[in-house]
Amino acid sequence: MSTPSTRKAVVAGVDGSDTAAAAARWAGAVAARIDAPLHLVHSMPSEGIFYSEAAVLIQSQMMDQLRKDGEKVLSDVADLVRADHPDVEVQSFIGPGPAASAVLEAADDARVAVLGATGAGAIENFLLGSTVVRVANHASCPVVVWRGDTSNPLPDHRPVVVGVDGSELSSTAVRYAFEYAQLFGTPLIAVHSWIGDAALGVGATAALVDWDAVAESESAVLAESLAGWHEKYPDVEVRRVIDRGPAAKVLLSHLPDAQLAVVGSHGRNQFTAALLGSTSQNLLHNAPCPVLVARKI
Repeated sequence: MSTPSTRKAVVAGVDGSDTAAAAARWAGAVAARIDAPLHLVHSMPSEGIFYSEAAVLIQSQMMDQLRKDGEKVLSDVADLVRADHPDVEVQSFIGPGPAASAVLEAADDARVAVLGATGAGAIENFLLGSTVVRVANHASCPVVVWRGDTSNPLPDHRPVVVGVDGSELSSTAVRYAFEYAQLFGTPLIAVHSWIGDAALGVGATAALVDWDAVAESESAVLAESLAGWHEKYPDVEVRRVIDRGPAAKVLLSHLPDAQLAVVGSHGRNQFTAALLGSTSQNLLHNAPCPVLVARKI
C-alpha cells in the first residue's frame, strides 16, 4: 500500500461490479478536472475466530485468495481510469470490512466520495445497497451515488440539476451544483417546487388564496437562494424552474436529460443522520443519473 497524497483526494469504492467501475471512471474524470489524486478503495471481510488448526488454515488460504482477487479488481479499475485520464494519480487501498467502514475511513478528509448505486451482490441489483446508504448518511464529505449507462460513464455537456427549497441545506447543495456545473462546463438548472391546492386549501378555501402572490413568493425564494452565486461563477448559465408538486417528483421530471442531480442532506450527528431525507432517498433509488448528496456538516 502506497503512502496517500497530501492533497485531498477523490475517493471511489470498488467492489468488482460494472457499476462500481463506471463510478470510479466518473470519479477519475472529476479528479482530473480538479487536479486531485484518486483513491480506489476495496474492502476485505473481517477475519473470524476459529478454534481448530484446520479452520485457521482454511481461513488463511481464503483471505489470501480474497486479497489477490481484490488487488486484481483494483488493478483493472485503475487501468480503466488511466486509459481515460493518463495524468491522474491513482492509488489503491484494501481495507478491512465492512465496505462502508473502509470507504468512510478513506473519505474522512476527501473532496468527494463516489459509489455505484448497486454493488456486486444479486440483491443489490434490486435495492440500493446498505453500503451506499451508510456512506451517504455518515460521510464527512459530499457523496456521489453513481447511476447511469455503465458503458458511457464520463461527464458530458448535459446540465447539472439542483433542488432548491430556501433552507440552509439547499444553500449547501446550490454551492456544490455551481461548482460542478463550472467543472463540467455545463448549464445549471435550479429547480424549486411547491405544493399547490392540496396544501393551501381546496374548494371555497382555495378560491380565497391569491395564487399569483404565492407564485411570486415562491419565485422570490428561488431568487434569494441563487443570489450571489452568479458573481462567483459568472461562466455558469443558470435556468430557473418553479413547478408545483412534491420535491422528488418535480426533480425527477428534470433528470432524464441531466448528468448530475444535487440535493442537500442533514449533518452527521446521531439524530439528523439516522436517515436521509425522503427527497434524497427517492433520487438515490430512482434517478437516471448520478446524485450528489451535499451535506451540511
